Amino acid sequence: MIIRFLTQDDVAEHDKVASQAFSYSCEIGDPASVLPCEKVLGAFDDDNRTLFADLEIHERLCNYDGGVLTCAAVGGVAAKPEHRGKGAVKALFDAVFGAREYDISILYPFSEPYYRKLGYERTGYSVCARVPFSELADMPRNQDAALYEGGNTKQLLELYNRCAHPFNLSFVREDAQAFPDKPYFSERFTYIYKNESFATFSVDRDKSTVFVHEIWFDSFNSMRGILGFLRNYESNQKDVCFDKLPENTPILHCIRDLKHCEITLHNTGSARILNVENVLKAHRYGAGSGAFTLRVGGETFGVAVSETGVRVERNPDCGADVVMDIPAASRALLCGIDCAAYMPGLTVQNPDSAFFRFFPYQTPFFTDGF
Repeated sequence: MIIRFLTQDDVAEHDKVASQAFSYSCEIGDPASVLPCEKVLGAFDDDNRTLFADLEIHERLCNYDGGVLTCAAVGGVAAKPEHRGKGAVKALFDAVFGAREYDISILYPFSEPYYRKLGYERTGYSVCARVPFSELADMPRNQDAALYEGGNTKQLLELYNRCAHPFNLSFVREDAQAFPDKPYFSERFTYIYKNESFATFSVDRDKSTVFVHEIWFDSFNSMRGILGFLRNYESNQKDVCFDKLPENTPILHCIRDLKHCEITLHNTGSARILNVENVLKAHRYGAGSGAFTLRVGGETFGVAVSETGVRVERNPDCGADVVMDIPAASRALLCGIDCAAYMPGLTVQNPDSAFFRFFPYQTPFFTDGF
């Protein structure tokens, strides 16, 4: 088996794999066909031409504890049915992990148990909320939002990045791909409230629902402002459905009566830590000093925090306060500790360790597709 990146010469082989894996019609050999992104990693037969499986690597920066981490966002994982179960997909992921080019990797799993075997773990939960407009009546209606049509991209990017910055694993956006700049054609609308908040949504008349695909704000008033603007649709739509909200979203506190709403929890997405040392160095440990030792996947790290800074030592000659497998470490280090004693894959050998003080739970959240 040969593992290598695809070139445009391999596009027909990629189309074959994708068509079979995702069940869609495809004309092999179409001269207009192109690879889905710059980095598509493939597992080939020894002839270096016949493709067994491939995956897409979208290089991103993720917010983390006030800084950023490099991220391999993995999508489009596909294999021909006759080659499944033969190790081709695992070989692709091993190549991603072994390259050590990124601090972390994230993906949207079709199966959490499948990707947990590869080291990925659920980062947390997102909230989907279907709310009758009548239950948002406490949000004063206003007409103070403007439709984005591609003319003020810089301001919109600055607004998004400001609002997303506090959420671990949210993407740093450097372009406007996530924002529909042709709203009348796409039927997806982004409205910006006073350069303080925004929402991207579409309207389903058959379901009498406004579907809010993403909504961002950074203050109580800016949240009330964009919710109040959405109420302009209540004259001809019954509900507003927020597709994906952080698990501790304050929007739920704006609802008059939850019993009239439909609230469901979903996997935000799954993450895998690839460079433990870099993550430990990037973490913001807050006030106070202390030290702890941590064993992750066979490697032990000693961390000492003082007024002068943070020192991370790989493989210190001592025991570990906390032992974690890769999935547990991915959740604990990237999102913080919640219910540590009950987290699978985590063994506490020193319950008084400073580790638990330095890694409180932080809400992870990311919305971008890839």
